[in-house]
Amino acid sequence: MAEKVVGYPGVSNGKEVFLTGHAFRKNRLKNLRPGQSRLTNLRHMIRRFRLRPMKQVKVEVFLNGQKHHVKTNELGYFTCQVQQPYTVSGWYDYELCFEGKKGSNRAKGEYYVASDHETAVISDIDDTLLVSHSTKLLKKINLLAFRNAHTRKPIPLIKHWYNHISDLNDYEMPQDFFYVSNSEWNLYDFLKDFFQLNNIPKGVFFLRTLKKGLRDLARSGSAGSNHKEDTISWLFEFFPKKNFILVGDNGQKDLDIYHEFCTKYADRVKGVMIRKLSHVKKDHKMEMVENELKDLGIPLKFFH
Repeated sequence: MAEKVVGYPGVSNGKEVFLTGHAFRKNRLKNLRPGQSRLTNLRHMIRRFRLRPMKQVKVEVFLNGQKHHVKTNELGYFTCQVQQPYTVSGWYDYELCFEGKKGSNRAKGEYYVASDHETAVISDIDDTLLVSHSTKLLKKINLLAFRNAHTRKPIPLIKHWYNHISDLNDYEMPQDFFYVSNSEWNLYDFLKDFFQLNNIPKGVFFLRTLKKGLRDLARSGSAGSNHKEDTISWLFEFFPKKNFILVGDNGQKDLDIYHEFCTKYADRVKGVMIRKLSHVKKDHKMEMVENELKDLGIPLKFFH
């Protein structure tokens, strides 16, 4: 057994801090290196989906000189939302501790105090930044099972992602990035490493509920829940004075989801970016959304 507590990147709006994490009874994930064999990658991915969370355990959160007590849910997941005095924008540390059967388990995490810049980016990950083949089951499983952060590839023309974001923000790159993905927390360590290796802007991840079985590996990243809608709604409420650029792809339902937020928050969506996947044909519904966004005065940019 390898008991472990993990703290994910948290976020602050300058008044409150929101932190999340997991406590595990079994977590034997290790850092992978370039040149690892396909078998090693497969073994590591299997471990990701055989994590054993610790439910209903008390976790201590040390933040800004104060200690807060939280408890994990049935999937070993916890949240902590507390008041915070004004702090300059940037990344800050926090600490976690829980008492396991083998003694104290400690870990450090980071949280991001958002900038005063009025615009932030909400971006999907799979097939928007990371080649994932989310709509092609066999290719998706092959990538998940046999590749790692060193061998997975960003989208071919990722410079277009940067350029369009800058264009939509008056030719200035935003500082605040929130990555809302249908990938599960099982893949957090992989995504963190992938972003670092490919110099993708550091940000806060919002992933889906942890999975606990190998049968879930094939379904990893699939649409079918309200995770994206709920998270984006929360971000709009948590940052009531920010405008957002919404970024996704046309492989799943990103455009439909973003269309809803454009209708609801027309004055706060600065633009929408959609990556066109070559195997997905443009349909009548996409044309309709294009026209409606145009009527709302919200720019819609496509990239490859």
